[in-house]
Amino acid sequence: MLTRKQQQTYEFITKYCKKFGEPPLLRQIAEGIGIKSKGVAHRYVEALVRERKIKKLPYRHRGNTINQKKALNGLKIKSFGKIVAGNPIDAVSDKDIIELDHLFSNEKCFALKVQGNSMIEAGINDGDWVIVEKQNKPIASKIMVVLIDNQDATLKYIKQVNSENIKLIPANKELTSKTYHISRISIQGVIIGQIRVY
Repeated sequence: MLTRKQQQTYEFITKYCKKFGEPPLLRQIAEGIGIKSKGVAHRYVEALVRERKIKKLPYRHRGNTINQKKALNGLKIKSFGKIVAGNPIDAVSDKDIIELDHLFSNEKCFALKVQGNSMIEAGINDGDWVIVEKQNKPIASKIMVVLIDNQDATLKYIKQVNSENIKLIPANKELTSKTYHISRISIQGVIIGQIRVY
């Protein structure tokens, strides 16, 4: 059972996420619910986490998000057939339903907004959202979320050079691959989906 202020905090976070596409900072939460203390706002947020109203995403400056499992309640979109990005084909409705809730309600998944152009040749552009499934081992030919020196997160292909070194490979011919000692690298997940908002 939420207190009045906790409920107010939850409603503010919900509205903020819908409007801006990302969770608010503690300072913004405090201002939004009419208090001055970020510490008090943090206690309200922790209470919402315990109540499973929101969940924390790792390695995010803005680390809270609405509990997608409750909020989406089964996200589906109709499929009306196929379209070819080449020669035209007849458009025939097949009335399939594409179920997306496994991407957004899976407890092992989280979303990250892409900044930069290092993966543009893999079709991932600056401003896109990627859906990440938690994974701590490299997967060949998959794009991985990698944490460098426990602070810098990046999207890259991964190649094991030898027992001590790992190469991070961008998908942009203007950029070069970089090799790191394995002790500096922590694999956080694998990209399983992508969203682009026009």
